[in-house]
Amino acid sequence: MKNLVYKIYIQILFPVSKKPVEYISNFFALIGGYFTLCEIEQAVFKTQILLNIFRNCTLIVPMISAMLVLLLRKESAEKTAYLGTKDTMISLKMADLLNIKGSAIVIPTNTTFDTIMSGDFISEKSIQGQFQKKMYGVDFSTLDMSIKNSLDECYPNCYEILEDRTKTNRNRYEIGTVAKITCNGQHYYFLAVADVSKTGKTQNVTMQNMTKALVGLWEYLSKEGHTEPITIPVIGTGRAGLCDGTFEDVVHETIFSFAIKSQDEFVSRKMTICIYPPALSDANVTWEKLCGYLELQCQFFAENEKRIKSSRIIGSPVN
Repeated sequence: MKNLVYKIYIQILFPVSKKPVEYISNFFALIGGYFTLCEIEQAVFKTQILLNIFRNCTLIVPMISAMLVLLLRKESAEKTAYLGTKDTMISLKMADLLNIKGSAIVIPTNTTFDTIMSGDFISEKSIQGQFQKKMYGVDFSTLDMSIKNSLDECYPNCYEILEDRTKTNRNRYEIGTVAKITCNGQHYYFLAVADVSKTGKTQNVTMQNMTKALVGLWEYLSKEGHTEPITIPVIGTGRAGLCDGTFEDVVHETIFSFAIKSQDEFVSRKMTICIYPPALSDANVTWEKLCGYLELQCQFFAENEKRIKSSRIIGSPVN
């Protein structure tokens, strides 16, 4: 039931809130069309059946018109495109990240991989905070151990020690470091996207670091991933406080960096960027514009593939 309500919100209510004037215009256009049919009926058939229906059931016609507008203009909650001639797909999806099934999930975190939520160090409103409360409740010892084991295995001694930390983790890793955990049979990748102060304030949340984080993620998945679909939020935006970029910039960079990495190495058969509808509503970009960029990037990838193949053929030596 909750998923049905959320789907109605994403596909119907959210688009109405973004474009109310268009929906109102379409509604009155349908009403006008109905009365046009009434006039045609009177002129051609000399009857008033449609007009009598409106007189006897005044609310029915507007209600049906409103329902038709909502159904006909219902937006898809997902836009998917193939990356050139490859079987690899890139998708934009409006959804709640933690409700997605059948895909590994990326959880943005800090470079010290702290999980402590007391004192709002990790906000319960952040993706990481919501994940921890949903999956682990209030005891994060199992999560901490899983993260530590993953980091020790893949990034041994790849950290600096922070001397000013007494109540939180002291080991600071590089932006783009990944820790994999498995919970209820689903893989989650904790991705370091920003530094954090000893009080929990995010630091160095820049587009350069977002790119570095994405590059690190794709590199990790190409070496240590499970070839499964991967879903990532729009990292660095929202509570992280990206200082020199926009929501749109991060979506573009996520698509572009994944496409570049996929030219030479396999990362995932499907990469989905999960967009939380309220976050999109606050951003200075439309769903249509993001979908348009996705299509253009995938088309450009196809053209680039053709040029690379052509250059290889032309450049081959004659024996």
